[in-house]
This record gives sequence, structure tokens and C-alpha cells, in this order.
Amino acid sequence: MKQTLFLLLTATLLTSGCSLMQRSQNSGYSDTSHVERSSDEGAQEKNLSQKTILRHLENSLSTQKEVEQYSKVLPWFKNDKEKIEFLKLPGFEARQQWLQDNDFSSRAQEVTDSLKDLVEAQDIAVGMPEALVKKSWGDPDTVEASGNPQFHNFRWHYNRYVSTPDGYKKERKVVYFEGGKVVGWEVE
Repeated sequence: MKQTLFLLLTATLLTSGCSLMQRSQNSGYSDTSHVERSSDEGAQEKNLSQKTILRHLENSLSTQKEVEQYSKVLPWFKNDKEKIEFLKLPGFEARQQWLQDNDFSSRAQEVTDSLKDLVEAQDIAVGMPEALVKKSWGDPDTVEASGNPQFHNFRWHYNRYVSTPDGYKKERKVVYFEGGKVVGWEVE
């Protein structure tokens, strides 16, 4: 346990680079903005550590059945902390019980109901699952996976012609997904 914690802390420090290095307040070179930044840096470090733990747990899923179970419910987790709690459980059956105890079957319906108006208006929103983006904008022209595609980290590319006062113009849209949910998009 101590060795794992040490490895996680080492990885966190190596990936965060020099941003964690600060001058001592007694050095004569520090400024007051250092004090204001320190709480933000602590939050960033905690978030980075959570991401590292999450990636480790995702990669430790041992069977195809476990990977499929996780990938099917991935869009319905509220946050990384909840994903970590789920993945730390010992095996498929314990995780299945956790899903039932946390009423995951109703989460999908709640999200769908709350985003129904956006889909009808052919719009999307942050947090929208892949299936609703398809209902709203249709199938993407191309899909790019980032990392393991079973964890639903994708970029969907749309190329459409839209009517303008000057005729039709090609519009490009890129939708970014993490864990099967929209985290952002660009329109070119």
C-alpha cells in the first residue's frame, strides 16, 4: 500500500512539473500571489491524483465482462470520485449490486428527460450522452478515439452544409466526449 501511494505521488509530481515549485516566503523573492495560488494548486494536485488513480483502476479491470459493465454505465456516473468508488469494488457481482443500490437504471432516464427539449431543437449540451447527440445531430462523419475506445473518450466530426444569405456554406463541428458524455465542442 505504501509503495503504491509513493508511486502515485511520484507520478503526480513528475507530471505536474515545476508548477509545484515555489519560493519560500522567507527568501525575500516571494510575492503575495503565491499565497492566493496555493489553494488552487492543492485542488489541481488532488484532481490530478484522482485522475491517476482512476486511470490505474480502469486499466486494472481484468475481464472483458468487467470492462463492458463499466463502459455501459460510464456516462451515468456523477464524477470521478463515484467512478473510483465503483472500480474499487471486488469484482463484477459487487459492482452490479452497487449499481442497483445507487439506482443507475433511473439515471439514464432522468438525463434523457431533462435534455429532451435540446434534442428536439437539434442542439447539444455539456454532459449530454453520446446517444442523445446522435438523436440531435445524427451520426458523425468521422470518429476518433482517445485511448481505449471502450472508455468512450472520442472526438466526433461533423461536416454539414448550412444555408446562409450568401448561399450554402460548409460548417465543421467537433464534439469532444469523455466517459461517453459531451465535455465540449467547436464550430468552424
